[in-house]
Amino acid sequence: MRLKLVPLGTSAGRPTLLRGASALAVATEGAWVLCDCGEGAQIAALRAGLSLSRLDAVLITHLHGDHFNGLPGLLGTLGLEGRQRPLVVGTGDMEVRVLEQQGNGGEVRIEGSQFLVESRPLAHRVPTYGFRVALPDRPGTLDVSRSDAAGVPRGPLLADLKAGRPVTLPDGRVVGPEGLVGPRQPGASMAYALDTVPCPSSVELGRGVDALVHEATYEDARAALAHERGHSTGVEAARIAAEAEAAALVLTHFSPSVNGDNLAEEAKSIHPRITVAEDLAEIAI
Repeated sequence: MRLKLVPLGTSAGRPTLLRGASALAVATEGAWVLCDCGEGAQIAALRAGLSLSRLDAVLITHLHGDHFNGLPGLLGTLGLEGRQRPLVVGTGDMEVRVLEQQGNGGEVRIEGSQFLVESRPLAHRVPTYGFRVALPDRPGTLDVSRSDAAGVPRGPLLADLKAGRPVTLPDGRVVGPEGLVGPRQPGASMAYALDTVPCPSSVELGRGVDALVHEATYEDARAALAHERGHSTGVEAARIAAEAEAAALVLTHFSPSVNGDNLAEEAKSIHPRITVAEDLAEIAI
């Protein structure tokens, strides 16, 4: 299975005519999670064709309004729709499970969800956490020619082998997956780091991910202002992505006073694959 990112809000501080407040959907087949829930997030989700009934969790980085002001409205809508399945973050008949992040963060358990989520503390003016969202590892590739040579009949036994389980053949022999099935393949992964100055946790979250979504509030000439306000520049985001060896970097959380394309131009010599997030423009990873 694949992941896709759907930016629902890419502005810093406040929405603009072209960019909503911070919100990002991380979606796979049949389910999605929401990273931050700024003003207008649920409307943007509807415009993006995301079903609110398939929302597994809302991951709020911190309690600044541009990152959570849309949450009460979203919860109200889910309550009106009669949602019964718990939402990890009640109202009416809907159970809301608030998992407050503390200390060094760690695994975020979402019962019944295929998403694997962990958090790490970032460096902002208030307690702030970034998130890593991944899909489970996939079974390795089965070499059918080798399984044929080993005498394994085509059918359900091959599925067991591919899942890593030994099988018993009609003649009583036990055949294991060793030598017949390749190594497990890592599931798709992404990391989300808003709002923060450059810090080791951003690197930890982004280590080896398919895409690191990192704030880029200001251009590099205003790095001092960015740090004063607890933020990063596009160049600094690229340095984080390069150190983490993230396959791709997605820049977001732009001050209304900057141009995202200009930030990417500044940073392109540091990381080769940079995407400027645009509201409702899907990014496949």
